[in-house]
Amino acid sequence: MKAFIYDMDGVICDTEPVHIEAEQRVLKKLGVTVPLEALYDYQGSSDLNLWTDLAAKHHLSQEPEALVKAKAYLFNRLMHEQGVTPIKGVLSLIKRTDALRAEGLRTAIASSSALDFIEFVTASLGIRDCFDALQSGAELPQSKPDPAIYLKTAAVLQVAPADCVVIEDTENGARAAKAAGMYCIGFRSPHSGDQDLSMTDWIVSDMAEVVEKISCKFPEGLV
Repeated sequence: MKAFIYDMDGVICDTEPVHIEAEQRVLKKLGVTVPLEALYDYQGSSDLNLWTDLAAKHHLSQEPEALVKAKAYLFNRLMHEQGVTPIKGVLSLIKRTDALRAEGLRTAIASSSALDFIEFVTASLGIRDCFDALQSGAELPQSKPDPAIYLKTAAVLQVAPADCVVIEDTENGARAAKAAGMYCIGFRSPHSGDQDLSMTDWIVSDMAEVVEKISCKFPEGLV
């Protein structure tokens, strides 16, 4: 392992319920009802991908870009009101991977969220200096499950995709990591719904499991 890459929403911070709340508020204003389970299917993907799809399915007159802005406004307001809550155990894992940077490990966040929100989260949790790179999928033409964000992150870190380990909580994110040729840890996040993580290399429900085994060598039995 030469690089450890974190997804953010649902892995570093418990923001998935806030995303869902903001999406439901926008949809309610439009007079549209979408089952909660259907919104879970978009977790890990970009907002533009979500609203482009929903606009087509529900014949919305608003442009997807306008819906992205409306949701982002509500989401950011809610996040600033509620504050950033880290996922249980993740700060210990980040501390561990940060310590391994002295041995040559590269670290990054690769999230579908906007870069300014990634920066807000890392600043709020005091972890910005723990990462060599912050990569936003919102700046790329293709969203997870497309591997573009992970291939871009590997290129920025100057590490071959096969030497990267990713931790993801959603099916879209996990598929992106595997399509990029990376080792993927599937994390059963408490508020990410019933995600299919069967394609991942190792599934955990507690960050402590990863902290216990992580090193600059692949943990025994995980390759």
